[in-house]
Amino acid sequence: MMHILVDRITEKTGLDPNKVQPAIGVVLNFIAKNSTKEEVSALIEAFPAAEEFLAIDEATENKGLFGGLASKMNASVGVLAALNELTSLGLSVEQIQEVAKETVEYTREKAGSEVTDKIIARVPGLAEIT
Repeated sequence: MMHILVDRITEKTGLDPNKVQPAIGVVLNFIAKNSTKEEVSALIEAFPAAEEFLAIDEATENKGLFGGLASKMNASVGVLAALNELTSLGLSVEQIQEVAKETVEYTREKAGSEVTDKIIARVPGLAEIT
């Protein structure tokens, strides 16, 4: 799936789009697991492609996004799991930060600052890297 966000991140980082797509899925899945259902719905409504990125991550890891919403994992374990997934894609810490930053910025453009800022405040570690 090609998307403007994939192009944006690929341009800024020089990463292979085949790594960028699942990385966006990991970031969005992590955000979704730490957000309310209402926030996730608002995000997907404003950024419909988010669902496709989430599906890529879900297919890759086979862990079910909305099932994950119901059973939120311990925040620090969630951060480590997301970082582990991203590094296993071959991303460096700087590249992970860039993917997260661009994904959040794109979300802000699509969903607006109010929804995005609420999500950032709720998701552990996201404010520090965005």
